[in-house]
Amino acid sequence: MTGLPLEQHRPTWAEIDLDALAHNVRVLRGRLGVTRIMAVIKANAYGHGAVPVARRLSREGIDWLAVALPEEGIEIRRAGVETPTLVMGGFAPAQADLVLEHGLTAAVFRRDQVEALSAAAARHGRTAEVHVKIDTGMGRLGVPARELGGFADLLSSAAGLDVTGAFSHLAAADDPEDPFTATQVALLLRSVAALKERGLRPELVHVANSPAVVDHRSTWMTLVRPGLLLYGYNPVTRGHLLPVRPVMAVRSRVIDLREVAAGSSVGYGRTWRAKEPARIATLAIGYADGLPRAAGNRGHVLLRGRRAPMVGRISMDLTTLDVTAIPEAALDDVATVLGPAEGGLIGADAVANAAGTIPWEILARIGGRVPRLLLEGGNTVLSSRFSDPAGG
Repeated sequence: MTGLPLEQHRPTWAEIDLDALAHNVRVLRGRLGVTRIMAVIKANAYGHGAVPVARRLSREGIDWLAVALPEEGIEIRRAGVETPTLVMGGFAPAQADLVLEHGLTAAVFRRDQVEALSAAAARHGRTAEVHVKIDTGMGRLGVPARELGGFADLLSSAAGLDVTGAFSHLAAADDPEDPFTATQVALLLRSVAALKERGLRPELVHVANSPAVVDHRSTWMTLVRPGLLLYGYNPVTRGHLLPVRPVMAVRSRVIDLREVAAGSSVGYGRTWRAKEPARIATLAIGYADGLPRAAGNRGHVLLRGRRAPMVGRISMDLTTLDVTAIPEAALDDVATVLGPAEGGLIGADAVANAAGTIPWEILARIGGRVPRLLLEGGNTVLSSRFSDPAGG
């Protein structure tokens, strides 16, 4: 973190409203009551910055954090965050010592993981906490529920391991009418019963993602794992929608303005041509920053309180707008590419619709060369690996 002024950086940045994050935690607690929360901060906290997000969540008293990789857990441990953290994607056996040394709780679903972590526990003279990852129908990772008996026997005989949890992933929770969610829940509960029959006692049982928090009360169990809701977006368009606030805004300044004649083209491939004389503004942001190339000729930004269409293909570093209908647009004007601004909201869902993808991807792909401004308690702090303009 540094107090360097943003003017020393490229004229594109992301604002991370940590107070909005705290608001969303309060909204979730109001929805969930006593059910504990495991906040998902994988993929750099969906692009928001894992360390500042983890620190604020910890100050808010969040019960657990969830990451995908040991490296992500190690990053927040080195930043001083001690909140219990689950590595949902498991680990390579060679990482067993790192998992143990940094006090991470690992998902296990393969024999070699169990053997490696048991050996690491013996070397360090410590007990390793694990959660059993069970495949109830997602078909990606996890012990297939039908094979859980043998895996449970392996866990029971492994020295130095404490099975404190069991979990699965829902495949269709975003459709409240799909009966597959109930099928998965029933299979998870039967699997937990099978673990208990073999003397294992997973206290924490979790399967609920953000869509399940909204629409599937039966999935909440002892923990829920919200991701998108934490960052300010409802994962469904119907049901019990929650009053969460977007945490991220991405803004970029106009770095060029020009008049083009009727018939002129803009951008690679000449995919947009002016039907009449037009005014084109260029922003210092492109697909290398995470703005989807597919949003070209389909997306919009907010500029001076009005919507300006993106025209032409989005380039690696630049995006062009038709600002003919905003005659007062000027150099150095700030355009909101994502998030709230005067004139409304360019939501991650709207950007996703323009690009033919999902809001999770839009948030997570905002890249590291976009400086992050942390907004918290009325203060603004710059936080970025590009925080030193000299490259330090």
